[in-house]
Amino acid sequence: MIPPLYEYSKIPLVLVVDDTPEILALIHALLRGSYQVKSAVNGRKCLQIAQSDPAPDLILLDIMMPGMDGYEVCALLKDHPKTRDIPVIFLTAKADIKNEEKGFALGAVDYITKPIGPSVLLARVKAHLAAQAQRRSLEGMFRDVIEFAPVIFLIADEALKVVQTNAQAQHHFAYQRHELIGLSLNTLLPQGVQFLHKLTTQLNTQPGEATIDANPELICMRSDGSVFPASATFSRLDTPHGLLHTVVLVNTSDKKETLKKLSESQESLRELAAINDAARENERKLIAREVHDELGQVMTALRMRLSVMPMQFGADIPGLSDSVDAMKALVDRAIKGVRNIATVLRPEALNLGLLPAIEWLRDEFLRHNALRCTLDCQGASDPIDETRAMLIYRIVQESLTNISRYARASEVKILVNFTPREIDVSIADDGCGFDPGEVMIKKTFGLLGMRERALTLGGDLMILSRPGRGTTIAVKVPLVRQLTEATA
Repeated sequence: MIPPLYEYSKIPLVLVVDDTPEILALIHALLRGSYQVKSAVNGRKCLQIAQSDPAPDLILLDIMMPGMDGYEVCALLKDHPKTRDIPVIFLTAKADIKNEEKGFALGAVDYITKPIGPSVLLARVKAHLAAQAQRRSLEGMFRDVIEFAPVIFLIADEALKVVQTNAQAQHHFAYQRHELIGLSLNTLLPQGVQFLHKLTTQLNTQPGEATIDANPELICMRSDGSVFPASATFSRLDTPHGLLHTVVLVNTSDKKETLKKLSESQESLRELAAINDAARENERKLIAREVHDELGQVMTALRMRLSVMPMQFGADIPGLSDSVDAMKALVDRAIKGVRNIATVLRPEALNLGLLPAIEWLRDEFLRHNALRCTLDCQGASDPIDETRAMLIYRIVQESLTNISRYARASEVKILVNFTPREIDVSIADDGCGFDPGEVMIKKTFGLLGMRERALTLGGDLMILSRPGRGTTIAVKVPLVRQLTEATA
């Protein structure tokens, strides 16, 4: 058991134990101006006063007394939980080293030989009371730290019975303080007891040495049978008062709820982003179709009309042929621009499938960059839905754009692997590379956008790069969304 907090008055109480009335009177006269003083003429009376309230702050103990000598009294004081921490000063006529060593071995804090020097006695009493007051102050501060800490404290003895706890334990376990004291840890932490037994058998600590282990997450049992999760830290401490186990718990239910809400919020945002991407791609598709079909046809018809004008009016209007040729050149540029716009919005190759679209991207990349770019396809390229095809197409497109702008590469390899469950695509270059951590801290929206595109469909995107070692962008997209599979 942990000794309880001592209750003591502002004026220290000194217990003087001696069977000689003259000695008692002398010490009373020396101390009573500064301290409260009580007397005992034998060991039995000393033990009785020491175990009463208020307990003495210091005991001046004679060794040579009838019945029970001072050594026996000191041994009994140090053996009792309530009195073991009271400092004992031996007062004796036995001045030899052997008796002095025996006194200190029994736990005395000092050893004064008779005849007593008044100034020496007062100085020793003052020094030991000051040390005792400091120890109790530190003990009180330590207990306040435990009591008012924002975490749950459980201190158990060797039998795993709770001997000390705090207000947070009362609140979270829904027990009164007196109900928690003496309760088995097995009642509060069924999993924790197994952990403690394992810790105890594996570790062999020296007295006063604490052993702390990692913090597992445990299920904690309330008084009404309900449970809550908590992150636990265990320490095992061999003390002069016996083996103690300290358990510090942090209720993680709020954290779990917050993480759940955050995850749900992120999932909702990704679903919204996926809907927005789909709507944007659909809008691009419609605009590309309108530009290609409507505007393209009008421009083509206009060029045809310009082509026949010289045949109809050339003879009558001088210089018409040159003007028509100039207008045809402008119309040709406009038609080319319309086709480019329609292709950027949605390449026609996507209508043929993902692989033809990536082949078109590669060809366009080679047309504008003087470096080698290869495309390798593995597995059966079964038709996939338009949403996944567009997502992978945009990631490859963004990767090739980044390589063209920043990589200073000489070779690019594109690998597309079709499996029954997912599509794996990697774009690797031998360029200058970069530190992915620094780039993500800078929140480069191109890379973030690629990652978010993959996450919206339950996929994943990895960026593998080192300065001077090139870069690989690898994306995995499941053919059936993982979230849907998990909840099906």
